[in-house]
Amino acid sequence: MPSLQLALHLDRTDVFGTLEWVLANARRTGLTLQQMHLEDGRAYAVRLVCAAPAIELLELFVRRVAHGVDLDIVDAEFIDDSQDATPDAATLAPEALAA
Repeated sequence: MPSLQLALHLDRTDVFGTLEWVLANARRTGLTLQQMHLEDGRAYAVRLVCAAPAIELLELFVRRVAHGVDLDIVDAEFIDDSQDATPDAATLAPEALAA
């Protein structure tokens, strides 16, 4: 399942409102929140790990976050494990032997 590791700097004047907006957009986009970490000493810095059935949903989520409330995207790393999964049938088919 494709996933996204996202590092954000939230609006210092409304940390909880900004975080609520980000999480609501994740839910509306159909993402699953796998992990959330608020950085020590910097209450406005947060790291999220989200998963989705398709990588396009993760990309849509990042676009929505980038054009929303006052926050900064520090880093966004997309991981698509589905392409490294099981090989297709053509790869597994035995080769014909020369006669």
